[in-house]
Amino acid sequence: MRRLFVLSSTLVLALGCGKDGDSKNKAECHLAAINLSSCQRSSLAALQPAGVWNVNVELNDGSGSAGALRLSGADGAKVLGFTVTEQQHTEDSYYLAADVVDPFERTVRYAFAGCEASSPSRMKGTFRRCVDGELDLQGTFEAARLQRKADEVEGSGVELVREIHLGEELVPKELTVVGGRAYVTLGKDGFAIYDVSVPSETRKLSGPKPSSDVYNDLVVHGTLAYVASQKSGLVIYDVADPEKPVVLRSLTDPSVEVGSLTLNGNLLFAASPAPNGEVLVFDVTTPLQPKLLKRYFIEGAEPLSGEVPFDVVSVGNRLYVSNWTFGVTVSDITTPSAPKLLGRFGGISSRSLAVGSVNERPLVFSGGEDWGSFVSVLDVSNPASTLQVGEFRVRPEVSVRAMALSGTKLYVAHYQDGLRVVDVSNPGVPRQVAYFNTYRETDAGRGLSFFEGLNAIAVPGDGYIYTTESSRGLLIFRETPAP
Repeated sequence: MRRLFVLSSTLVLALGCGKDGDSKNKAECHLAAINLSSCQRSSLAALQPAGVWNVNVELNDGSGSAGALRLSGADGAKVLGFTVTEQQHTEDSYYLAADVVDPFERTVRYAFAGCEASSPSRMKGTFRRCVDGELDLQGTFEAARLQRKADEVEGSGVELVREIHLGEELVPKELTVVGGRAYVTLGKDGFAIYDVSVPSETRKLSGPKPSSDVYNDLVVHGTLAYVASQKSGLVIYDVADPEKPVVLRSLTDPSVEVGSLTLNGNLLFAASPAPNGEVLVFDVTTPLQPKLLKRYFIEGAEPLSGEVPFDVVSVGNRLYVSNWTFGVTVSDITTPSAPKLLGRFGGISSRSLAVGSVNERPLVFSGGEDWGSFVSVLDVSNPASTLQVGEFRVRPEVSVRAMALSGTKLYVAHYQDGLRVVDVSNPGVPRQVAYFNTYRETDAGRGLSFFEGLNAIAVPGDGYIYTTESSRGLLIFRETPAP
């Protein structure tokens, strides 16, 4: 099972300052203690120890995680977001380590030792983690520097119309565009509203509004905004005056984390990955008084194994859910208080969804969120026998984050590979027709996480593509005619 290092095992690390505790014996995670005798170490001389790299770790127990390395930068090198405390590069070695003190005053070292470099921008090696000098986790890694693809320029087929920096240290999470307004959720910093009625003249109307909560997603229903929150589940705002949004109430029953929302008429569906792994079904016929119809646990999913809902989309009388390692599920919601599973596609890990019909063929586009992730095209004409009919890949070291379907085009927010526009008129052979590389290694905040770059997208049908980028903020694009 894939996992994040800072949450792996039973060790929860403090994300504060690291230190190189000389009083601790970290021998097992020192370069001298790592056996590299079978490596092609001479190839490491050509390695470029600079820039931002994505890294994939495969642990010996069969699990693993993707992360990021920053080999150089104005404020120093980083390992998985932690400050590097030891770094070595010679003609036959490359070594990075970060030491972090956990809440129990234990020194934890993350160590990466290069084994071989297949090019100046790609390497493989050994990973180790030690707690107070004793080996805790070990495995192998592969890493790739995040450079623009060699055959691409900044953009092709799309142009950047407007770029709005959201503010220092503000990281957008999700994006909703409706009625000439863009609503951007900002995690612990609440949300912000922008006037995009004239995209080239976009201006901020309100926000951010920091709170003790974390806002994940948002949908608009008339003059109300339903906000998915980490602590309150669902928070309702009056946004009739976008310059002065007013919180009206929070639903504390059930008090669960909500990660994403979708609205289908007067039905509101909320994906709650924690603590129980469920989908909440609300009737919002009376908008200020959402009525909980069902706490829906996807049949067959095992939340304790990580099979929890991340994204939800509802079209007609169907509910589509991405359930991470449980894949994509399709449920009948003809009776909303009693959803019934119709089928699932379990051959992929699913994080994000786009749903619609292409040439009258019902399709689900599912994106993973990991090293090696890609977009799967699923035919759901018969949910009980869902078929994968196509796929879209860019490169394994860059993940998919979000998608939007409009007509026969799929718009993909592809983290460090930016915006990808894909013609899906032939679902079996998705074809990239346009792109824009939004990622710049020199932007502030790069190299701290695998999940950086273009991270949200909306295509409301007004001729523009609205996106958010983890460092650059709100980016608005327009497609350009082919030459």
